[in-house]
Amino acid sequence: MKKSLPFIALCLLSSCYVIAQQKQAIFISYNKAQPQQAFGVAQLEKAVATQNISLAKSATGAIVVKTVVTSSLKPQAYSFKKQGANYVVSGGDATGVMYGLTELADQLSLHKSIAAIKPFADKPYIAKRGIKFNIPLDARTPSYADEGTAAQNNIITMWDFTYWQNYLDNLARYRYNVLSFWSLHQFPSMVKVPEYPDVALDDVYVLDDLKGKTMHVVKKITIDEKIAFWKKVFKYANDRGIEIQWYNWSVFVNGAEGKHNIKEKQDDPVAIDYTRKSVKQFLLTYPNVTAMGVTAGENLDTKLTGKYTIENWLAQTFGQGMMDAQKANPALKKVKFIFRQHYTKMDLVKEAFKGYTGPFESEFKYSRARMYSTVSPPWFDSIYRADAEKYKLKIWQNVRNDDIFIYRWGAPEYAEQFMKNFPTDISPGYVIGPDGYMYGRDFSSKNADVYGKTEIEKNWYSFMIWGRAGYNPNLPVSFYKDQLRLRFPGTDVDKLYTTWSATADVISWIDKLCFKPNDFEMHMEGSYNRQGFFDLNSMIASAELPVQNVISIADFANAEGKTSKITPFEIADKLDAAAAILLNGSETVPHTKDADLDETIADFKSWGYMARYYAAKFRGATYTALLRKTGKEEYREKAVAALTTALADWKNYCAVSTPRYKPQVFGRIPRKVFDWVSFIPDVEKDIEIAKTAKQGEPVKVAKDNILWKITSKYY
Repeated sequence: MKKSLPFIALCLLSSCYVIAQQKQAIFISYNKAQPQQAFGVAQLEKAVATQNISLAKSATGAIVVKTVVTSSLKPQAYSFKKQGANYVVSGGDATGVMYGLTELADQLSLHKSIAAIKPFADKPYIAKRGIKFNIPLDARTPSYADEGTAAQNNIITMWDFTYWQNYLDNLARYRYNVLSFWSLHQFPSMVKVPEYPDVALDDVYVLDDLKGKTMHVVKKITIDEKIAFWKKVFKYANDRGIEIQWYNWSVFVNGAEGKHNIKEKQDDPVAIDYTRKSVKQFLLTYPNVTAMGVTAGENLDTKLTGKYTIENWLAQTFGQGMMDAQKANPALKKVKFIFRQHYTKMDLVKEAFKGYTGPFESEFKYSRARMYSTVSPPWFDSIYRADAEKYKLKIWQNVRNDDIFIYRWGAPEYAEQFMKNFPTDISPGYVIGPDGYMYGRDFSSKNADVYGKTEIEKNWYSFMIWGRAGYNPNLPVSFYKDQLRLRFPGTDVDKLYTTWSATADVISWIDKLCFKPNDFEMHMEGSYNRQGFFDLNSMIASAELPVQNVISIADFANAEGKTSKITPFEIADKLDAAAAILLNGSETVPHTKDADLDETIADFKSWGYMARYYAAKFRGATYTALLRKTGKEEYREKAVAALTTALADWKNYCAVSTPRYKPQVFGRIPRKVFDWVSFIPDVEKDIEIAKTAKQGEPVKVAKDNILWKITSKYY
C-alpha cells in the first residue's frame, strides 16, 4: 500500500529530530603523565558537560581531540586545528597544551559544537606573568603589613589546601605562571634548621586584636605537617605550570628572636649565621622554588660600615645560604637570586656579591605603588635602566596595586596598553599585587552570598585581564565580552563592558593629579593616609604624576590658569564623565539573579560617587588655591559651592558603600579603622577651610615626584 506524502514527511521530520537529539561524542586523547594536560582536559570536560555532548570511552565512532607537544611551537604557545578526522591541540610544552585546552573549553561553551570552532593559536608576549602575594603565615612570622584586618582574618586561610586549589586553578586559567610569596621571615613556620632546632614553630597563631599585644592558636599542626603542606601546595602550583618564587625583606628574625641567642640586629653574627642556615634549609626543603628575592630596604642600619653594611649582610646571609644549598644539591644551581632595587646602589651590591656563583637578577617597583595611575610609568627608564644595562641584568617588574582593595576594577584596554609599554627588552616578567591588602578570602563584604568567597573569585575579571593581557596584549574587545558572557549569561555584555571599563579613568585621573608614590601615603577608596583624612590643604600641596602633561593644583593656581597642560578642572570633567557612565550602568545593566553580578553592579555606583566626590573636591581645591593666590573673592563662592557638592557626593558614596562593606583596617595604614561615615565631619571641614581661606596662605607643592633626581643611595 502506498503511504501518503504527509505520512512520509512526518517520518522524515521524526528521523531528523532523533538525529538532532543524538549527542555528539568526544574522545580526548592526551598524555596523562603531564598534570598540566590533565588539568586542561578537566576544564574541557566541564565545558562538554554543559553542552549536548557526551564523553566517549574510546575513539571508535567519536570525535577525537588529541594533544601534542611539539618543538615547532615556543614554550607556552599553543594551536588548535583539524587534522584529517581529528582535532589537535598542540603546545610548545605541557603548559602550552594546557592553555590550548582551556581556550578550547571556552570556545566550546560559546559555540556549542566543536565543529563550529575556528582554528586558533597564540603565544606569550611576556614570558613570566606573576602574582605578588604577601603571605600571612602566622602572627609570629608575619608578612609585610599583616596589621590589617584582611591579613589577620586570612592567616587560617593560608593553611587551607582547598583555598590553594581554587587559587592556583584560577591563576592557571588566567595564564599566570609565577607565584611570588613575600614574607618578613617565613623560616620558623616552614623549615627545620638543624643547627637551630628550637626555632621551628608548631601550630598557627593569630592576633587577638590589631593592637598586636596578644595572640591565640587557630590551628594545631606540627612543623613536619607544615612542611608537608607547603610541599603539596608547591607541587600543585607546578602541576598548573606555575613556578614558585620567595621574597624576603631584610633584617628580620620574627619567631626566632631570643632563641639560640639570636638578635634582630644587622651586626649580630649569630643572626647572620642563623639566616644563612635558614636560607640553605629552605631551598633544600623546597627544591622546586625557582628564585629567592630580597630587599635592602627594610629594618636596616645605614650607619654600619665594613662587613656589616646592608649589602654585605645580604651577601653573607642570602647569597652564602643559596650557595650552600647549591653545593649540597647541585640541581639548585639554576635557582635565581633576585635583588630588589631599594635603599642601595647596584655597584655596591655587585661588589658585595662578587663571589656569588648562581644566576643573579634584579627587581624594580615599576609603577611605584600605583599600577592604575598610568599605562606608561616613567620610573624604570629614568631610575634603573642605566644600571641594568651596565651590569647586563634581567629586571623583574614589581607592579604594585595599593590604590584599590574594595571595589572591582575592570578595564582591558588599559591593561593591554600597559603591557604594550612594558620593557620586554630587559624584563623577563612581572608580578602584580599589593602591600596594603591581602587577597585571600573576602571577609569585608556584608552580602552573605559572597562573604568568605575567595578574592580571586570576587575580582575574577581583574585577575583575568592582567594575566591574559600579559600573555597577549592584542586580544580583541570581543574576547573580553565573551568572558563576561560566559561568567554572567543573560546580561547585556556590551553595556557591562563599557561601564566596567570606566573604572580605569577614575583611579588614573585621581592619581595623575595627586600622585603618592608610596602605599601608606594615600588610600584612594577612603581618601585618607597615615596622617588621617586627605583634606583640602593636602590636596593643594600634592604633586602631579610626572611626564603625563598634567599640572598640579598649586602650580595651576600660581600660574593663574595660564598653562598648556591638562588642568585640574579638565581632570574634574573627565572624572564626572566616568562617573556618568558608571552611575548609568549601575541602573541599566540587567541583573540575572547572580550575587556576584549584583555586587559588581553595586560597585559601579560606589565608583561613580567616588569619582564625583573627587571631581568636586578638585574644583574646590583649585578655586581655594586661586583665592589664596589672587585674593579674588569670586573664587571663594565657587570653592564653597564645589565643596558643598563634594559633601553631598561623599554622603551618597557612604550610602551605597556602608550597607555592603564592613569597616576594616588596611595593613599599610595600621590602627586606623576605615569607615566612610566616620569621615563625614572631615569632608565638612573642607568647606570651612574654603570659607576662611585668605590671600597669601601657602599655595605650593610640598614635594615633587621627580624621584630620579634623588642621588642618595638610601632611596
